[in-house]
Amino acid sequence: MAEDWTYYDDIFIKCSFNLKLEDALLRLRLPQDARLGAVIIARSSGTPLITTSEVIDVRGTRQQVYLTLPGNQVAGTLALEFQISVLATGHGVESSIAPKRIGNTVFRSDRRIVLEGTAPRLPMLPVSFAEHGIASSSASLWWLRLTTRDLAASASAAIWLWLNADNPFISKMLEDPQPSESDAWLRFLQVDFMRQLLREAISSDELSLQTDYPEESLGYVLSSVVRLLGESLDQVRQRYREDPGRVEAELQSKVGAN
Repeated sequence: MAEDWTYYDDIFIKCSFNLKLEDALLRLRLPQDARLGAVIIARSSGTPLITTSEVIDVRGTRQQVYLTLPGNQVAGTLALEFQISVLATGHGVESSIAPKRIGNTVFRSDRRIVLEGTAPRLPMLPVSFAEHGIASSSASLWWLRLTTRDLAASASAAIWLWLNADNPFISKMLEDPQPSESDAWLRFLQVDFMRQLLREAISSDELSLQTDYPEESLGYVLSSVVRLLGESLDQVRQRYREDPGRVEAELQSKVGAN
């Protein structure tokens, strides 16, 4: 458990190992000129990103592998995997049980770290808007981006709040977050995040509050936003067409209360 972790905190991973290379190659039925490589692979349940360390050659002495994960790119539970795999099979592999392909894994060790509870957080990722062709990008703050509108897809993978790294206020918050300023920004972000999710919900032709969507799916999240207003989807759509500002103000009160 990482009880005090926040997404402002980068995660530094170090794995130490000591392998007798000659004995290992012998047991693997590999020639002594074969090469093994060690790597750390990191996945988190709240984001679709997979991050790996640099692959290092196993030399047969005490070694260490390092990996740093930006705090804003992970969420939920962090799954860490240490692997030793074949980098080169060498010459004269004769045994039928020897790993014969580059990339064959010969050792694996796993560890899981709970970063936060089951409640999801805003899936934020710093991105340069200029690289995505947005004119005068330094004035933009954030962009709610849906990678898919498949209502059965995982919400963690489908919904991303891109923070504009070109904006001086956003970049300052990311580099040196002050608690009071960051709390204000995050509160504003949360309200705007929910407002845009509501807009996505009422514009979706396939969304239905009568459908039992899988938990943590995009459909489940969009339905939950509509249910905050305590009405049917058709009623919310109608009221939003007549007075969107009032509906958004009501949503703000619901988000603020929670």
